Amino acid sequence: MKSKLLFLCLALLTLSCTSETPATENSTPQDPLAHITDGEVKRVLTAAMDKAGGLDRWNKLASLQFTKDYSLLLESGEVENAAFQQHLYTFGTNPTVDIRWEKEGKTNAIHFKEGQYQKLLNDAPDTSMAQQSVINTVLSATFVVSIPFKLLDEGVQLSYSGLDTLANGKVVEVLQASYDPEEHAEHSTPDIWKHYYDAEDFTFLAYMVQHADHYSYVENQSFHEVEGFLLPKTRKSYRVDEDRNLLYLRADYAYDDYSLEWSTAD
Repeated sequence: MKSKLLFLCLALLTLSCTSETPATENSTPQDPLAHITDGEVKRVLTAAMDKAGGLDRWNKLASLQFTKDYSLLLESGEVENAAFQQHLYTFGTNPTVDIRWEKEGKTNAIHFKEGQYQKLLNDAPDTSMAQQSVINTVLSATFVVSIPFKLLDEGVQLSYSGLDTLANGKVVEVLQASYDPEEHAEHSTPDIWKHYYDAEDFTFLAYMVQHADHYSYVENQSFHEVEGFLLPKTRKSYRVDEDRNLLYLRADYAYDDYSLEWSTAD
């Protein structure tokens, strides 16, 4: 769990800061990919960000809103948890996250604001949910909306793994993202993530994660096109073995009702 939390913290950092240093009167903007020396990594990541909507436009987002309908499943197929949620994110130097859903006639909410995480029930503080679970919910949600832009974080060790073919026959280009606790104190464990981009148009199709005790594989099965951004519509998460063979469906997600607002700052 520590490794997952760490990686998602990097995603939250991606939302809270732009990836470019503003230009002064006598300077030019810093290249956000300047720290990436591998030409193949730079090529694929640049194409993936362009396909997703573009880094410049991503950095100009003021807010993003959508609905998320999900089910978490046990290996038996039984539903472990499910909810229909409203998500609202604001961006900039002080990002916020607001997630709301109804359960048993009561309004649940999770907030992130000014560095603080809080769970509410009918607008009153609710301590029935462990604080770590509250944090994980925010960071997991943040992670979904930050790919592939989060890969620009300088703490991520990126490498190009060439071509691969997914089970559905799609040929993909593979970027591997690694985290090294020996070189970066903020990294807790050396998880390895493989990101799969369509070799023809660089759509972000899937990723696979090697955790300490299991492998996860997530497919983006369809997308919404909203104001120039390619955003998730349906996603499925599977437990898999090291060869990416599916073991069972772990989660099912559907996203809809996207709304974007833009920053008016120069």
